[in-house]
Amino acid sequence: MRTLQDIFTKEYLMQLEKLSFSLRQRLSVDGYSGARKSHAKGSSLEFSDFREYIMGDDLRRVDWNSFGRFGKLYVKLFMEEKQAEVNIFLDCSSSMDKEEKFLQAKAFAASLAYISLCSGDRVNLFLWNDSITLEKRGNTQKSNFLGLLTLLDKAECQGGSDILRATLLSGRLGRGVAVVISDFFTEAPLEEALRVLQGKKQQVCMVQVLSAEEEKPKEGQAARLVDAETGETCDLELSPSVLSAYDQALKEHRGALGELCFRSGAAFYAMNENTPLFTAMKEVLQ
Repeated sequence: MRTLQDIFTKEYLMQLEKLSFSLRQRLSVDGYSGARKSHAKGSSLEFSDFREYIMGDDLRRVDWNSFGRFGKLYVKLFMEEKQAEVNIFLDCSSSMDKEEKFLQAKAFAASLAYISLCSGDRVNLFLWNDSITLEKRGNTQKSNFLGLLTLLDKAECQGGSDILRATLLSGRLGRGVAVVISDFFTEAPLEEALRVLQGKKQQVCMVQVLSAEEEKPKEGQAARLVDAETGETCDLELSPSVLSAYDQALKEHRGALGELCFRSGAAFYAMNENTPLFTAMKEVLQ
């Protein structure tokens, strides 16, 4: 069984370092000192403002006088460069539980995290199914990558898929980018989830990852389809007409996802377990 350690070779990491993460929007006061020029606040010696403390902030920047007066934590902001905040949401529901499919999804999340850390950005990772099962916030150094890679390698699939609940429970997010990685085989209201993330000032990108079998089932005499999340079954013959109808349904499903993203001002990218990972990263980051 392959692992992320097998994928993230020295050669692949060197490839990723050639890519840079770009934002279409200016960063706001929710950013942090980093490698991106901004008209907002940073951490030079020129004091600018205060904002409320967010989990993962540098405690050295906490204004303890304000805490003594108001009983709330605030951090000092200064004029300088900014970090982008990159929020990665990885679907760990039962429908993702196909070995190479889930490995591809995890590798995409890890690649995005590595590129962002190399760019001096702040990375927050959320694993979710029916809810958020694990979160790792405040990663700002390349030295954090090995911990993220280990965490992702240990991630397992179980439960249903509720992206709306996951976005609602993600708490306060600094203005930046939210990348949702899933097969999007869910009845959860995606449009509402998009609105939640955009309400948190996120530029959203939805990345669909499928298995090769899900994209193009093999023709055969009979098959029993089992919903990995509900346990419901359906017996059918995988005849040419059935496969043609399935192919049309999948195209309509992807078309609807793309249309939803276009209408909402989000980005959409579709891939499968065999899509070259570096190619996928380049296309998404463009």
